[in-house]
Amino acid sequence: MTRPSLFRMNPVAAALASTALALASGAARADQLSDLQAALQKLQAQVADLQAQRAADAQKAAAPATPAVVVNPPPAIPATTDIGTASQLVPVPRLLQLKTNGGSFMAYGSIDEYLNHMSSSGGVKINSLQDGAIMRSRLGFTGSKDFGSGYGGGFTLETGLNATNGTQADQPNATTTGLTTSGRLFDRQAWAGVTTPYGEVRVGRQNSEPFLGGNYVDYTERTLGSVVNSFGVPSRYDGDIAYISPRIGGVQMAAHYALGGGGSQGKSAYNQGVYQLRVDYIGGPAHVGYQGLVAHAPSGSAHGNDVFYHNAYVNYDYGQGTLYATYVRSNNGGGALNNTGGNEVGNLPTVVSGTNATVGTTYDVYQVSADYRLTPTLRLGGLYGKIKDNQASSGDASGWSVGAYWQVFSNLTLYSLIDSIDNNSTAAFSLAGSAALTKNFSGTNLTGQRINGVQVGGLFRF
Repeated sequence: MTRPSLFRMNPVAAALASTALALASGAARADQLSDLQAALQKLQAQVADLQAQRAADAQKAAAPATPAVVVNPPPAIPATTDIGTASQLVPVPRLLQLKTNGGSFMAYGSIDEYLNHMSSSGGVKINSLQDGAIMRSRLGFTGSKDFGSGYGGGFTLETGLNATNGTQADQPNATTTGLTTSGRLFDRQAWAGVTTPYGEVRVGRQNSEPFLGGNYVDYTERTLGSVVNSFGVPSRYDGDIAYISPRIGGVQMAAHYALGGGGSQGKSAYNQGVYQLRVDYIGGPAHVGYQGLVAHAPSGSAHGNDVFYHNAYVNYDYGQGTLYATYVRSNNGGGALNNTGGNEVGNLPTVVSGTNATVGTTYDVYQVSADYRLTPTLRLGGLYGKIKDNQASSGDASGWSVGAYWQVFSNLTLYSLIDSIDNNSTAAFSLAGSAALTKNFSGTNLTGQRINGVQVGGLFRF
């Protein structure tokens, strides 16, 4: 016997219920889809807002900064630098740099001290603490102003000092005629200039082109350890008018004419001129150039020869270092002992003294050099050079050096050198850095002697 069901739906009712359930489920899915579409539209709106904000931030970052004063901004890359040689240049953060709209002012300087041991084949030895192996210690101020449309102005004031005793580089000298009777405040540089789309014009006391081009001459930056530096390099002149061209097709030119400095008006001894010229070409890893000067002697001087210093150089960056070759021809050998640029072409207001008989002797200086970057911060180098006296071979000399430079920090360089210069019987050249030695051999222990040296020091730039 079949037991009757407690609940039994009518077939028509069951069909209606199934249809209702299906309709309810479809409505739920429709509501869910609508919610998802609304959420997607909201997310798309947020993405659009973020993209607009990012574009605004990028436009703001690209626009020139307009704060009233910015202190110690990060250095631009590439930045003006005096670290390294040839293409091996490292930016240097400076002590203080202020920037305003279209203008800047910077204080900068360096302290360079080293332990110097030298021995003469004459049997004498010297141990001393010296200033300025790579750079004479100094303090400087420089500034510029952008006038717009490619025009601007600038200035540099720079004074040298001896960090070993705190004295100024240009000592007062009552026996010196002209502007140095009381010592100069800014003995290294004191000039102002105007920049244009067609080049730059500067006037005042300026570094010479042969002096400025030291980075391109050898691995030492043409300082301690360089035979060219032992011969002597004309450094800087008063009353100098300079034009520096833009670099076009890799070529740049600079020309100077120095009117001289102090003294009495109308006296020819204070009105002779020094002409300078530099022409160089940079193309990829190669750098070729000439830098030199000619100075006229005063009228009626005892030795009226024009004094000249001509320097041709080439260097090539081979990837891990640089190869250098340089040649100097000059009759400016009279100042080799004190490395001030020569007695004939000196740095005093009386530009050419006309009293030194060595102006009649012409020298040729040949030098080859190379360095190798062992690591990004450690550089090793070496050189060999020869000074040839064209009047008498007894005045010849030859020299060599090896050195290491460790860039510990962006502002600090540690260095060590071993160097030697061998004088023939009448030659008297000595080892010298950027600054003249305050403790050196007498003429007896230089003339015809071999001088060996070992130096260890550090250069801090700020």
